[in-house]
Amino acid sequence: MKFLLAAAALLLAPMAAMAAAPVPSPVGTWEVTLAGADQGISYVTFEEDHDFTAYGVSAKSFGVFSISGTWEVDDKGLLSAVYEERINGEDVTGSISGKVTAKSLSGRISADNGSFTFKGTPEKTTQDLSGSWTGVAQLGKTRLSEIYQLQPGDLPHVFNVSGLGISPSNGEFAIAGVAIAGSKGKLRIFVGSTYPGSETPGLTHLFGTVNAAKTKGALKGFELDGQAIKVSLRR
Repeated sequence: MKFLLAAAALLLAPMAAMAAAPVPSPVGTWEVTLAGADQGISYVTFEEDHDFTAYGVSAKSFGVFSISGTWEVDDKGLLSAVYEERINGEDVTGSISGKVTAKSLSGRISADNGSFTFKGTPEKTTQDLSGSWTGVAQLGKTRLSEIYQLQPGDLPHVFNVSGLGISPSNGEFAIAGVAIAGSKGKLRIFVGSTYPGSETPGLTHLFGTVNAAKTKGALKGFELDGQAIKVSLRR
């Protein structure tokens, strides 16, 4: 009898362990990379009460976008959520379906402004990019010398960008915008440039990597009119 009881206990132990396995939870802050109809870096915070908020900078945001919504996760780690986003002065709605584990977050987004995919990892410390940087921008055949000042913004990982550039044809112009830092040196920037004699500001989206320790970086992107641009950075 003792042998039978011991054998039964051994058989039931794995089942009990499986039953006691914790339900995957996204609670905390994640660094999320967006792809698809838009590309960018965002930081998403899931709360215990099943609310979540997010902010980021993307190729189609003229500055920082913000999101708020609600979420649910089933016992298999399948994530579902609905949200409202404020981007470029407009409100859009969307829904999320994905998968969460202790170390990763991934899935798809269906929204008024397009379809996206996303991948996320738990938030990490990012580089302090504060201070003065010099840049050489290559815009077609034109080379522009630029100086940027980066200062920490009101949100973690976000920096306010200001500076000056010199154009061979237009002379000195002002630069202002925002940057968001990701892990592994990732950086995304949106800036507007006020050119002398022009009523329309130049709007530029840039992305790439920066190494603050080695004080250099390389970015590429595009102007609002679609023209490609590359920027090499030094500090």
